[in-house]
Amino acid sequence: MSDVRAGGCVWQGLSVLLLLLTSGCSAISMSSPGPPTASEAERLVARADALADHGEGPAALYLYQQALREFPGDPAVPAALYGLGRVYTDPAQGQRNYRAAYMAFSQLLTNYPHSRWAIDARAWQATLIDLLAREDEAIRTRALLRWREEEAAGLKVQLQQLRKVDLDLERRW
Repeated sequence: MSDVRAGGCVWQGLSVLLLLLTSGCSAISMSSPGPPTASEAERLVARADALADHGEGPAALYLYQQALREFPGDPAVPAALYGLGRVYTDPAQGQRNYRAAYMAFSQLLTNYPHSRWAIDARAWQATLIDLLAREDEAIRTRALLRWREEEAAGLKVQLQQLRKVDLDLERRW
């Protein structure tokens, strides 16, 4: 009878061990990492990209800036900077700001020179330098035009005064 008890204890011990092993294996499989999930910053950038693609510039800018502000060390930061610059350069978005775009691309190249957006950012910078120079030239030209218009208006007033003086002199003679 002691053999039966010993055999029963062995079976109970083996079944407990088997139960522990199987529950341990299931716990291990639950905690083992699966495919990496997108970070919150990546989700914000993806939503901002979708908004920008659908012409929702202000909402896209807000999400890009939120990602940059709340997750400054996240791997999605270069994508957020690129998206920010892209929205600022797209006239269809209604947010055109070449200086802000240049700054976003500069920050991207300074902090992430080997990112997948670096080549495009350099091309954008070259284009933006030219656009900013033309924009500055247009501002100077408009200011010069205004000054010339004011000068012309002053000359017209002087001409009218001279005509009046000339008429007055003719009447006296």
